[in-house]
Amino acid sequence: MSKKKIAFLSLSVVLMLTLLGGAVFGQTAQKNNIYRYLSIFSEVYDLVKSNYVDQTQADQLMDGAFSGVTDAVDEFSYYVPPAQMTAYKTFDGEEDNGIGLVVSKRFGYAYVLSAVPGSPAAKAGIERGDFIEKVDGKNAQKMAIWEVRNALRANKAVKLHVIRGGQTKREDFTLQRTDFHPMALTNETVRGIAVIKIPYFEKDTAAQFKTALEQIRKSGNRKLIVDLRGNAGGDVEQAIAAADELLTSGLITSIEGRKVEQRRWQADRDTAYDGDLEVLTDNSTAAGAEVFAAAIHGNQRGKLVGIPTYGKAIVQQFIGLPSGGGVQMTIGHYTTPDLKPIKEQGVRPDVIVDLSAAAIPEPGSKDAAKKQPDLIMEKALSLFTEQQAAKSAA
Repeated sequence: MSKKKIAFLSLSVVLMLTLLGGAVFGQTAQKNNIYRYLSIFSEVYDLVKSNYVDQTQADQLMDGAFSGVTDAVDEFSYYVPPAQMTAYKTFDGEEDNGIGLVVSKRFGYAYVLSAVPGSPAAKAGIERGDFIEKVDGKNAQKMAIWEVRNALRANKAVKLHVIRGGQTKREDFTLQRTDFHPMALTNETVRGIAVIKIPYFEKDTAAQFKTALEQIRKSGNRKLIVDLRGNAGGDVEQAIAAADELLTSGLITSIEGRKVEQRRWQADRDTAYDGDLEVLTDNSTAAGAEVFAAAIHGNQRGKLVGIPTYGKAIVQQFIGLPSGGGVQMTIGHYTTPDLKPIKEQGVRPDVIVDLSAAAIPEPGSKDAAKKQPDLIMEKALSLFTEQQAAKSAA
């Protein structure tokens, strides 16, 4: 899209946000403000129609303006023009796809929040932080996020042109949609410390987590690390139930919003494990995993170690418009135990780990083939070691 069109859309956002907010949520603004915005919009619209180097279509400009509104709200909301609703109905707003990519839109590209462990995408080597530049040869920058997600759900091989995160290198992948099953929760012992990895919250994850906790408790191990890195999707209810297995009281989370039914989840008195606890997070920890991490942090049940989470613990709804189009809109958000929204900035750990030492080298360098150290896990393990040393000294 040209700079002039982008400028037009940017100037249109203020007007459209006001009008859309009033239409969708029933808000009203003072008449003089509305008339002022209408005047600005009319002037910009006429200017582009009369002076832009190429002839422009009214529908194209208006669709772009409405898309600018949702882009200004958050990266998860989007506008669907009437002409694309037939295609959108086959998508139905679902994030899930048969290749295992959880994607959002950043810097104009499709951004990989996570490649679900056990999925075709993960097996092919696509990683969190990668950018999808093209889908089946189509420029992803010109696709709305729902179009990207819909293309990833195709019942055929999907060709992706990917920019590797932190590099300038580009790679091509061909992925086939399958009915894959995400990797199950794992339970192991590292240097005498129990480590549970939860790659995805799906049906029965909470039950599996409870079983693992009971095994650790019976073994007498009083040190536990729960790894939520890369867990960017799945069932939020399962995440809430799993967090409850570590809590005996307090608010786990709530749903807040002007147009959503408010709910609150309180921890019950039963717990499957009461030993020392650390939870690992990174910027691909999102949705239910963020709720889990916030519940542990907010109730002072254990330490969070790593880097801030993504900020995607939200509730969305598709709202049809009289024009025939519609808007996928964030109408609510999950909260921390102190009722702060888990979005935008995500959940901040107690112990921030500097990952600059593990920066990905440029392709072709001597260090490119070396396995990078897991600095977050190493920090978590060392904290337990330091804790034990302090107790021994005391």
